[in-house]
Amino acid sequence: MRADFPVRRAQNMRKSGYAVTMIRRDTSASLMLITQYDHSRLSGELARQMGNGLFSPPLPFEPTIIAIAEHDCGWVIQDRRPDLNTRGWPAHVFEADSTTALDAWGASVDQVVGRHPYAGLLVSLHTMALANRASLRQPEATDEFSRQQTFRLRRFVHRQIELQESLRIQLGMRTDLPLRGGLAEQGRSPEEDLLRVSFFLLEFFDQLSLNLCFDQLVFGRIEMVYPRPGEGPIGLRISREAGGEMRLDPWPFNRQRLELTVPARCIRAESYRDADALKSACDAAELFNARVILCA
Repeated sequence: MRADFPVRRAQNMRKSGYAVTMIRRDTSASLMLITQYDHSRLSGELARQMGNGLFSPPLPFEPTIIAIAEHDCGWVIQDRRPDLNTRGWPAHVFEADSTTALDAWGASVDQVVGRHPYAGLLVSLHTMALANRASLRQPEATDEFSRQQTFRLRRFVHRQIELQESLRIQLGMRTDLPLRGGLAEQGRSPEEDLLRVSFFLLEFFDQLSLNLCFDQLVFGRIEMVYPRPGEGPIGLRISREAGGEMRLDPWPFNRQRLELTVPARCIRAESYRDADALKSACDAAELFNARVILCA
């Protein structure tokens, strides 16, 4: 099954920002749908398997795993009622207006903060990065609608900055260092270096999981992965075999092959007249486990 979207454009998603609704794989007869939250939970399952002679496991382990696994937990309501694109299909990652994601991003942060402040700090940094990238995509604010979009994105970013300072104080972290995107320069302190490593691990597993859920090389290479705290970042190359397995080099996991599943539904590939019709089709579709495979 091949996803019908401009994959090459997606290579720059980390720079441009993106808003995610339903993940969709398209065939001639059906649309396979994976929710954002299930994609997020797959990210966490992958992160739990990280660690070998080259890569250390995530540290601190449990808070970082919570952040990676729950970074899209605020999408549950949106997942239950996906938006329609102009074709009448459920909108996927490359078809959504990023400002529609603000409520879901904010809900994700709030829920994860309630579980652990360090995990909440990581998810706040992640959503702030998405909002900053989305701001770069906004056209010049020449009308009231575009001005409101820009204002909402900027307001979201400012709220995350305030929250991050509060969480830093709660965690006993420094608040007197210059930050860029919420992160200090590498080498300023061990705890800041660890936060940087954990943040980019969240980014890495988010993108790797999107590859697996879309069954496409949305990202052929993922940069800024830190093998261990105190070391510099490297890039990981991803390839896809004819049978659907994906390969990762260098290999960061504790087993040579990972075979996981993610919940999915299939609906007919037809134009749905409105959101209610689409929701009815999604509700009626049987849930099954789609298999994803990663190999060294």
